[in-house]
Amino acid sequence: MPFPARKSRWSRTTGSFFSAAALITTAFTSVAAPAQAAAPPPQEPGVTLRVYDLQTALTRLCTLKTGQTPNIDKLMPTIDWTATADFGLGDNFLSEVTGNINITTAGIHAFRLTSDDGARLRIDNAVVVDHDGLHGATAKDGSIQLGQGYHSLRIDHFDAGGGQQVTLQWQPPGATGFSTVPNSALSTDAGVVRVTAPGRKDCEAAGDTPGDGLPLTGVHPGFTLANLRPTGFQPQVSGMDWLPDGRLAITTWGGSNNQLGEVHLLSNVTGATSPTQVRTLKIASGLKEPMGIKYVDGKLYVSEKHRLTELNDTNGDWVTDNVRAVATWPFGGNFHEFAFGMLYQDGSFYLNLSVAINYGGATTDPQPAPNRGTTIKVDKNTGAVSYIAGGLRTPHGIGWGPEGGIFVTDNQGGWLPSSKLVHIKQDRFFNHYTNPDGPFDTRPVTAPVLWLPQNEIANSPSNPVQLTTGPFAGQMVFGDVTYGGLQRGFLEKVNGEYQGAVFRMTQGLEAGVNRISLGPDGAIYTGGIGAGGNWGQPGKLEFGLQKLTPNGAEAFDIVAMRAVKGGFELEYTQPLSTQTAQDLVTKYRATQWRYQPTAAYGGPKIDQQALTVVSATPSADRKKVTVMLSGLQSGRVVH
Repeated sequence: MPFPARKSRWSRTTGSFFSAAALITTAFTSVAAPAQAAAPPPQEPGVTLRVYDLQTALTRLCTLKTGQTPNIDKLMPTIDWTATADFGLGDNFLSEVTGNINITTAGIHAFRLTSDDGARLRIDNAVVVDHDGLHGATAKDGSIQLGQGYHSLRIDHFDAGGGQQVTLQWQPPGATGFSTVPNSALSTDAGVVRVTAPGRKDCEAAGDTPGDGLPLTGVHPGFTLANLRPTGFQPQVSGMDWLPDGRLAITTWGGSNNQLGEVHLLSNVTGATSPTQVRTLKIASGLKEPMGIKYVDGKLYVSEKHRLTELNDTNGDWVTDNVRAVATWPFGGNFHEFAFGMLYQDGSFYLNLSVAINYGGATTDPQPAPNRGTTIKVDKNTGAVSYIAGGLRTPHGIGWGPEGGIFVTDNQGGWLPSSKLVHIKQDRFFNHYTNPDGPFDTRPVTAPVLWLPQNEIANSPSNPVQLTTGPFAGQMVFGDVTYGGLQRGFLEKVNGEYQGAVFRMTQGLEAGVNRISLGPDGAIYTGGIGAGGNWGQPGKLEFGLQKLTPNGAEAFDIVAMRAVKGGFELEYTQPLSTQTAQDLVTKYRATQWRYQPTAAYGGPKIDQQALTVVSATPSADRKKVTVMLSGLQSGRVVH
């Protein structure tokens, strides 16, 4: 991704910049703000500091591309940092400070922001101090009228070399001078799971547009979006399946706010154009973070963290009267040991067991329970559990794909430099190692069907679903909890194995997507989820239920990207215009890279290089273009 060019600047090591306290910019601004903000969620003292490794020097604050996981995420008692150890990174990074400031005395509050380099202070989203640009550790003041109570606080800051500093001081009403804002006045959301990931993070670049360098922002024009949540219904959807009578069964997570998972039956969803038409019935509760549900032979089955559960209704009102444990599997009590699912075929259920991890993302060593990170098969009648494949970390999604195969998404982490889609077959190993060894760790590594470049088109991919109709029939669609929206995968078989291309498909949904299901009406139903901290799509709800109904609109899009010797064939939904078809060779750019899995969390692109576009030849109907590339290598990801 392109960044602003690094401009020449003075070296701070020669004394050409002022020392930390040498200069205060006297410009003083006064900003009005809402008298009092709404009460925040449960708090703990301090602020949240998130740091993003840009690996290139900025000259001014930039806008981060959405959906990126920070390199550093930690609770800090106050905002007074002057060392690399405070930020966790050296030069060329962007930091975000978020939290709340508790005001006890209403009135005008003055703030002094000292930073090296640029920084900006917002309170209740109003800019109080703008101290952007390249400079040494200097200060700038501003003021704002604040009422009693909590007010949101945010500081954006970048460092481009030399020293680092962010210090926030204040002068409340009645104070005679500035002092560091105390811990007692600062708070941030409590109980946040702080997830981090290594590697370079990207800013938006000049010329980036939604779908081309940036995530999409709206709904795909070939679909009509409808909301399905009646007033007060806020499901964190973790599983979806359909009953023969057209009702939709969903599980809710229950992990947020230490609640327990539930099962709801929804009526009128297929015909609904408004959430007021949807009827909900809670039929089960007290479940341990269920992540899958399936209707089989008149009963509903749920995958809890530690077992497969049958829900039994004895009086015909659909409300569960008792539950039966069909099967159990190794479970060590770790917060991350989910049982993601669920598929059913010919008397057997299929689901994925994720590994235990530590807060922050590292795989727990040793694992508290054996044989995690696997795809399992459970006999419906006997409850016998058998292992199909292993070497998975967070196999969040499982779905049927081409030729009736099982396809699974896995999330970036140890031994996963980026998220990916894999094809499950008996005895396959997908490269995530654990201690003790998993049941397939000695097997050769099976390459992914699709690499999903982290933060570019995926972050936390969820379950894949194969489309059956429309221009993308046969292709796989999957959601994403953090990147959000839906992505689309075109798969083809080459030398007996599946590979393919991934495309952005839609955004514009109310929450990050945890589960999707293809309804009997042909619509794609999306279940949303999110939680505190950086787990969830930024700026979205922590719950959601919507549907995307095909509307027949002929949107211009890429249908497929097929490998040919020396290049690729791109197929479009519509013919290229005569004007676009001219000088085609100048209108394509290509890069390639590879990934090297290591024990570290995530990993960078390796051997990244630009490819020369030799030719771009349209078909007679201009719906296909064959792009030939110089330097193309096997075993690479090509963009």
